[in-house]
Amino acid sequence: MDNEFEQLEAELKRLQPMPPSPELSGEVARELGPDALPRRIATWWLWAAALPAAAALAFTITGVVRQKWLISSETPVENLAGDEGLKPVAAENILYAATDEGVTTLSDGTPVRRERLNYVDTFTWKNARTNVSLKWSVPREEIRVVPVSYQ
Repeated sequence: MDNEFEQLEAELKRLQPMPPSPELSGEVARELGPDALPRRIATWWLWAAALPAAAALAFTITGVVRQKWLISSETPVENLAGDEGLKPVAAENILYAATDEGVTTLSDGTPVRRERLNYVDTFTWKNARTNVSLKWSVPREEIRVVPVSYQ
């Protein structure tokens, strides 16, 4: 078994990498030549100028489209609630994460268990006449401190 590994090792030592082709050597020389750095800097400046201009154009187009949508809307935004207004119809509190952070001690020396609870509160309002509804979801975090009694 050791003899096989020694033969393989001897064969691997005899291997030599092939020299690079003339095309590859020429390409590397052109890329690393004295005029390569200004070309890279020019490309960087092109991107540095084009990206903020593209972002400004996108914001402008978004603003124009949004403004036209608000103006051409059949129901004005102020009148969505109607004369009667929106009335609360539902409220949900969904617990999606609870973490027990272990036992700790308050400043007065009382041992307590600290719990971190994460909720999503969802409130729904509705106008019965226009059938317009509004849902509002808000994340909420509670940290509870529960006294611990060792008996």
